[in-house]
Amino acid sequence: MASDFPPSAIRIWMHKLKKGVGQPATVLERSLLNLMSAEAASLSVKNATERGILVARAGGGRAKRLALTFCQKVSRLPSSSSDPYCFECHLPGVVKKCISCDRSFHDNCQRQDPEKPNYSVPSDKGQPYRFPVNESDNQPPNNTQNLETPRTPTPTPFLDHNSNINQTSLATPDFLKHENTEWDDDVFFVSEQKGARQRKLARIKHELQSSLDSDESSDLERCTHCRLLALAALHNPPQLDKQELGCLLKYSWDKHYSWISMDVTKYMAKHWTERDKALVKRILFKSKILGLGDIERNIEAEKYTYLTEFLVDLLDLQHNIALFFGPKSVEYNATKWLLRDVTHDIREIRRCPDCYRYSNEASLSDLWFAKPCLQRHELVLAKQAGSPPWPAKVMSVSKRPPIKYDVRFFGGTHSRALISERDITPIESDIQSHIKPRNSRALSAALRELQCHMMLSHYSASLFGFHAEPTVAENLIQVALSHCSESTEPSASGKRGRPSTPATPGAAKKRRLNNTTSDTPSPVPNRGIADSVAYDNLTAEILQAHEDLLKCRRELSATQRKLDAVKRKQWCYHCLDEAVFNCCFNAAYCSVECQRRDKRRHQATCKVTH
Repeated sequence: MASDFPPSAIRIWMHKLKKGVGQPATVLERSLLNLMSAEAASLSVKNATERGILVARAGGGRAKRLALTFCQKVSRLPSSSSDPYCFECHLPGVVKKCISCDRSFHDNCQRQDPEKPNYSVPSDKGQPYRFPVNESDNQPPNNTQNLETPRTPTPTPFLDHNSNINQTSLATPDFLKHENTEWDDDVFFVSEQKGARQRKLARIKHELQSSLDSDESSDLERCTHCRLLALAALHNPPQLDKQELGCLLKYSWDKHYSWISMDVTKYMAKHWTERDKALVKRILFKSKILGLGDIERNIEAEKYTYLTEFLVDLLDLQHNIALFFGPKSVEYNATKWLLRDVTHDIREIRRCPDCYRYSNEASLSDLWFAKPCLQRHELVLAKQAGSPPWPAKVMSVSKRPPIKYDVRFFGGTHSRALISERDITPIESDIQSHIKPRNSRALSAALRELQCHMMLSHYSASLFGFHAEPTVAENLIQVALSHCSESTEPSASGKRGRPSTPATPGAAKKRRLNNTTSDTPSPVPNRGIADSVAYDNLTAEILQAHEDLLKCRRELSATQRKLDAVKRKQWCYHCLDEAVFNCCFNAAYCSVECQRRDKRRHQATCKVTH
């Protein structure tokens, strides 16, 4: 076809043909030899000439050789109703137009799952945790999953793919935070038990199966951009408004935008004139060129309603950079790293927006992990080799057996780990046999944070939300901390053991804990506060502080309204009473008598001729 030449050739040719300069065809062909063979370069120049992008004109000098230059009239440049380049591989060819927008794609490049990229991203660059290589979603899905799990007492939850853990990488020491479709964000409780007799899932063909199949086939007629936007509201966390979403996206953007050092708008503004930029925009891009500055301004202006809107803007940015710099360029590879990290943050926000916000605001509070979330996480004791059972929050649960739990530990650096089901104990069960009376300093700090979290969980999560007053949340934490500091203090007498923490695993001392009972009370706090008097005093103190805060807010708002009303009034220039009429722009008076008395002083500055 006449359009079969790489779009990145336009940028290379524009450096040779800036400001209407003409060059021989051989010069343009040699400039493409780094991208393709000599025959393909000659064919690309020929195709661009046939499309009217390059036009011939007589060169200067005595030889009068024909030279090629860009068509200088923008209106004469060829244009199509849709994007001639694939939105996935960013190359020309036989493309299919999206039924909802101007984007196009190849049939072989279309994603089966719009949230899974069809390219591989290495997982060892710039990451504190490892990601596996993304598998192509063109592979057939694995339907060999067994519907029953008779050997495990825990029911198999219904899960989706918005997580980042890979249970196949457990052999590596840094197996945290992997991408896989076997994990879920739904709340799942360890104490739930499967029924004694449970049938297999019935495989009955639904009455609307034919309509669902037709909807799926029509969904493949749309591009990835439109398919993602169609599910934007469904994949967005509930009760997440635009202001809070903008704050979370700013946290993610500030951490990851530095992957891209040059985008299309910066490059064109640095090297080309306005006329040359208009020619390139006409040839390559069907829509507005999105740059890093545009995305940052959208975040600051809180224009994003859903997380998916931010993601599709990054996909448009990636498409523009691939067209302009080429799909094998360093700039395009940087967009893969950017999308990898941002997609991970989006999945974390979908799982729990409060946890993501608390972790990014860790510098504001030492006990940020003790704050309760709107989506409550189950508290468990997770056992790792070389460490005692450690208090943790359940973030997600695996789908296939063997069941694995993604937990985040209390205390230390609040690290995450994959723990087997047999090493998980719900916090409501008897934990006397799982905790030693003499604990290490790290475990004592973790238990203290756990008890503080239990106390704060009695109050509404809105007191710690995005729109809550930070001083109120900090006061609640300090009051709760003062009531739980003594109960988890380790014993001072005797030699203390020093088990390694889950954050820094060390050599294993014992694989089994001593199950014998002891007369020493357990340092692990139960759910609630044992001392009812202390609990009543804590509740009364917090409620009184909250009432005082509301009273001060009402007085402040009333004073502000009075001040606003006073500012809207005019006052007499002589006696400072409320004015009735204006003498000029500079003075107003309450009566004619005050105007007469103030005439001598005001006459020098009066703007009205009497």
